[in-house]
Amino acid sequence: MDSHFSLTAETAAGQPDVFSVSQITSEIKALLDGAFPAVWVEGEISNFTHHFASGHMYFTLKDEKAELRAAMFRGYNEHLKFPVENGMMVLAHGDISVYESRGQYQLLVRRMEPAGVGTLYLAFEALKKKLEGEGLFDESRKQSLPPYPFRVGVVTSGTGAAIQDIRNVLSRRAPHVELILRPTLVQGDGAAEDIILAINNLEERGNLDLLIVGRGGGSLEDLWAFNEEKVVRRIAAATIPIISAVGHETDFTLADFSADLRAPTPSSAAELASPALSDIRSGLDEVAWRLGEGLKNRVQSSWQKFDGLVSRYGFQQPRVLLERETEHLNEMAERLSRNVQVILAMKNANHGAISGKLSSVNPTALLERGYAIPYSLPDRRNLKSIRNVNKGDRFALHLSDGKLESEVKRVSKNRK
Repeated sequence: MDSHFSLTAETAAGQPDVFSVSQITSEIKALLDGAFPAVWVEGEISNFTHHFASGHMYFTLKDEKAELRAAMFRGYNEHLKFPVENGMMVLAHGDISVYESRGQYQLLVRRMEPAGVGTLYLAFEALKKKLEGEGLFDESRKQSLPPYPFRVGVVTSGTGAAIQDIRNVLSRRAPHVELILRPTLVQGDGAAEDIILAINNLEERGNLDLLIVGRGGGSLEDLWAFNEEKVVRRIAAATIPIISAVGHETDFTLADFSADLRAPTPSSAAELASPALSDIRSGLDEVAWRLGEGLKNRVQSSWQKFDGLVSRYGFQQPRVLLERETEHLNEMAERLSRNVQVILAMKNANHGAISGKLSSVNPTALLERGYAIPYSLPDRRNLKSIRNVNKGDRFALHLSDGKLESEVKRVSKNRK
């Protein structure tokens, strides 16, 4: 059968199609199930029944003009924070569907709140969706808690039960942790601004390892300061890791989503803030044991190596070992001496050859053989040609044992 059929469809013989009640109801269910997203419905409860065997709730939501059947199954209604009664105005959130056995459309309720606070829940959901879309709640942007904090700042009421719970837990588990309280308003007018100012004040100290921001339990209105957008954004922008500890275990605020870690209660926040002193001592004891075992293994390994060396022949007969090494050194020294002598002989022969060559071109040797070196006076320039002198010029001759000075009387050119 097509997913959308016509109630006036006819057969080839001209007769209309006939559908069963189940077919019609199933088709209507398919249409309704896909037509409505999850919706909020406000109405008055009537015909309320709570089946204690199954735990499911069945009731009717009505206003002055219409009624809507509703069901809330045990998996959802066991988290309700208020007793449900006939005549109560509520705000219910769920999906529109069809109960095929009776052919009735109904609302399958997932969440329900008294109508008086229903607008707050709608605001909560809208802001949560907005900030979640911005990535403000992403785990990737959250900071890790320090493993061993020494100074923990707390933003909460100075007279409430929350600070007493935190103090009691830390004094018992981690007395070494210093607690710095910044008292603040936690509900009512001005609470959001005071919470933000408190976070600013503690950050400006510059020496805190961690912050706990929260309060004890209360109604949605009591906890609303921790759902304010400016508070949620300030917690997300903090430079110090923040644990959110607002209300009881079943209470959730937007501050829980933007904080680096959510604690179900202030006492739990104190436990998460620092490991117990006994755990630290146990950890240190384990590290000390591992170091001791490691050192013991190193010593045993070193002794084994030493025993192996001592058992070798050289340690058993040290004189033989020394004589053998001495003999080897003597051989090396003799070989080195022979090599040095050969190298020196080669160097001396090379030196003699070079000296002979130098002697053959030594100017002094030439002078001793009767040659002279002429040069002009007074500038002492070597005279290589008659073109360098004129009649009357003074010159000198450098001989092997002295020099002669004279004057040019005549310049004559060699005949070819």
